[in-house]
Amino acid sequence: MRHKQPEIPIEQEVGDSDSGQPVCLKDSLVDPAESPFEMAMHEENRARVEAALSQVPEPFRTTLILRDIEGFVYEEVAEMQGVNLGTVKSRLVRGRAALKAILTASAPNASSPARTGFEISVGEEAQ
Repeated sequence: MRHKQPEIPIEQEVGDSDSGQPVCLKDSLVDPAESPFEMAMHEENRARVEAALSQVPEPFRTTLILRDIEGFVYEEVAEMQGVNLGTVKSRLVRGRAALKAILTASAPNASSPARTGFEISVGEEAQ
């Protein structure tokens, strides 16, 4: 008993942060990094989008990459491609629609449940 360490509640304040706010022990125990599952999901999503993006027709693909991935503003994209601002906007709308169509076509159909062989119809259930 004399060597037993005193217990500290996890909600206890252990000090103050740089901004003067109290810091609890539980706040210092949280790992802000992504979990391995989240990292795997992000990598899988990135690979799916990259593969789908390669199927988008060329003028739309370049516009999508410059605007949505590289982060250039509309005017910069128009200047880089040598087209009007309206052309950039229309290419973005069409490119995003094409990308969405490709991604939804390649996604597993989540709206229909998987058949396991154990489903019965309502009529069979009533009997």
